Amino acid sequence: MRRIGVLIIILSLFTLTAYAQEEAEEKFPRAGYVKDSGAIVRAGDNANFENLCVLSKSDSVKIIERRYSWFKILLPRKAALYVSKDYITLTSDEKGIGIINAGNVNLRAGAGTRYSIVGQISKPEKVSILSEEPGWYKIEPPYGTVGWVLSSQITLSEEGDQTKNAEQKSAAKGTKEEKATVPVLAPVQKKETTSPATVRLGVDYPSPKGNLSISTSTKKNNR
Repeated sequence: MRRIGVLIIILSLFTLTAYAQEEAEEKFPRAGYVKDSGAIVRAGDNANFENLCVLSKSDSVKIIERRYSWFKILLPRKAALYVSKDYITLTSDEKGIGIINAGNVNLRAGAGTRYSIVGQISKPEKVSILSEEPGWYKIEPPYGTVGWVLSSQITLSEEGDQTKNAEQKSAAKGTKEEKATVPVLAPVQKKETTSPATVRLGVDYPSPKGNLSISTSTKKNNR
């Protein structure tokens, strides 16, 4: 029995060392893709935490860091969080929008104080309300809130992919500028101005918002 115990300790140390080496070699933040449908995003870095959403095959995720066998990721739009109704004031101008009316309001993984705290948000931030339950609003996750998914369910993108894409876009832009062209004399006309379009990199995340703090998942009783 003693030998078995020693073997278990050695294997555990070997596993932890392997994870530490892997973490040291990886650079974050970094993009990743879901290998197969059914990858569960949780409120914390073990299987005992609540399910925040389920990802589908090929969904893209933004990875913030690794903790052993778990990746911390930005929560996608399909996830949902909960805020006590006491701390949201509904607006008459925008349907489905509420304004946080206090400081350090807990964002929870479910409709109740027994659920994990995923982060906090402060006034006067706006949130998108998805539905309501007794005493609670179900909301779209504000930008910056995070969840955890098993690293074995994610394929990391190559580190050079994003740099390569940026270089290709820059080269294409330069080519267009070169082609655009020998000036031709023409009557002067008033130029119309348009605002540039916002480009997303294929990841369905909520829009950035301020006054958000991310805390380690806990299950404190205060709302």
